[in-house]
Amino acid sequence: MPMHDFPRIKLDDLRADFPGVFDSARWVDVGVGWLPIVRNFVTEALPHDPSLVVHEIKEKFGTMRIWCDTPVLAARLAKAKAEMKSAYTCEVCGAEGFVRRPPPGKWAWWRCLCDEHASPDQRSWPQRDPGKLTGMMQTRGGQWYRYDREADEMVPSDPPEGWSR
Repeated sequence: MPMHDFPRIKLDDLRADFPGVFDSARWVDVGVGWLPIVRNFVTEALPHDPSLVVHEIKEKFGTMRIWCDTPVLAARLAKAKAEMKSAYTCEVCGAEGFVRRPPPGKWAWWRCLCDEHASPDQRSWPQRDPGKLTGMMQTRGGQWYRYDREADEMVPSDPPEGWSR
């Protein structure tokens, strides 16, 4: 599926739904399948950081990236959770999806798509195991967190294997 052949989240809608949060956003460029993830992120983060400001949301390497200002750990964990959940969610429809990466030598976007929205060519691409995606974050204090899909939350974790300071 070409990059923009599906409905995108409208920045104006997010501005209307979350006054102040997206007012200075430059753009939001992701599919409507990720809209529930974006809404859950803001709804989860705002009680912890009422001054939350989102600058940009876009897709990179098949998953969502959120640029926002918040020093509050609970809000940062909500952001990390949203980004990781996008690796399991079709960007077009919100169903279970897989990050599909083009084979070597093929120039194309990595995409998280369900089988229904992946083109026949994309269905043949390797599926990147979201468990091998970063899916982890470290706080300034050194504590690691990872996304626990079953619990649908970021949980304290040991550092990634092979990690050293």
